[in-house]
Amino acid sequence: MGPHSSTPSDNAPVVRERSTYLNDSQAATLCTLFGDGLESGMGYARIIDMLERQGHERKVVSRLRESILQDGDMLGEAFARFGLLDPTARKLIYVAEQQGKLPTTFKQLGKFYAKRHRHKKRLTSACVEPFILFALGFVLARNIFSTDFDALTESSNVIANLKPIFIQSSIEVGIFGCICFFLGLIYLNLPVDMAMRNVIHRLWVGLPLPVINESAKINSVAVFCRYTEQSIASGLTVHRALSLAAEAANNPKIERRIPIVQRAIENGERLSTGLYESKALPQEVVEYIDVGEESGRLEERLRDLADRYDARAEETFERTMTGFLYTMRMIVVVTVVIALLLTLSDLLTGIDMDTGETQRQPEPPPENPPPPPPSSR
Repeated sequence: MGPHSSTPSDNAPVVRERSTYLNDSQAATLCTLFGDGLESGMGYARIIDMLERQGHERKVVSRLRESILQDGDMLGEAFARFGLLDPTARKLIYVAEQQGKLPTTFKQLGKFYAKRHRHKKRLTSACVEPFILFALGFVLARNIFSTDFDALTESSNVIANLKPIFIQSSIEVGIFGCICFFLGLIYLNLPVDMAMRNVIHRLWVGLPLPVINESAKINSVAVFCRYTEQSIASGLTVHRALSLAAEAANNPKIERRIPIVQRAIENGERLSTGLYESKALPQEVVEYIDVGEESGRLEERLRDLADRYDARAEETFERTMTGFLYTMRMIVVVTVVIALLLTLSDLLTGIDMDTGETQRQPEPPPENPPPPPPSSR
């Protein structure tokens, strides 16, 4: 055993030495490969070699090889030592390894990260059409309407005068496009282990926006049920499983009310009773958990709930994205029309002022008219 490995007499927490930041796509690939490999009976050495052959992050491969193969750490310790994945996933992997439930745990984590990456790609691609409308409608049209039409029409070569307008518009659109591209790239590659990301997610889920963030709230319920089921199946007590699931759900409402459930369990009450008292989850979920406890099939019911709410969150997300796309279209169209009307109004006002200056003013009558000539007799 290596210096970082734990024995039954050594229960000290693993010290995190370095951070290994992975985005959602990389985390999904890592978890899926470990889940499939362990389910097939592969050893850690072969799985790490497969990661290397598939072009996975070199830093991840070298650190896993150093920790597991050279120092003899357990897999959960290696993930904790080098900060792989997010803290909740690392805790679940550590517990699942002790109970021999790693393949299932890794597969579920792979699905979770893949789904989150898919949602981010969907949101990013939904912004492409509004960007095109903005670029064509606002930038190009604004530059055209801001030109001097009198000089343009009097010119003998109209195309030559329009060329600088299109060049300027192309430069502006290119700069704006580069900014949007890099912002989208940063958004798609946010690390899974990022404190600011969790804070923003908590604020987003906690906002009273029943239509806009409904998908995130439903998904937090699905994550809670999934982690509770996996934690119990991995050998954790219900009390500890609730803490881990509440942390993974990252929902302020659930985190605030789970201690009520834990106190009820400490007093000898059932899980469903504590959930009824806390109102931390929807009534449908609590009733389903109650049925699972009565029938002795709690884990199965939690798994069914997680699948059901996953599907519901996916449907809600698609509806939200469709509404978001239509809303963005309308905002861009209205903004472009208003901007063009204002530009056209300024242009017409300028033309009226120029015309008024060039009109010939009538001569005022003389103040002292000359006397009439004397009449001759």
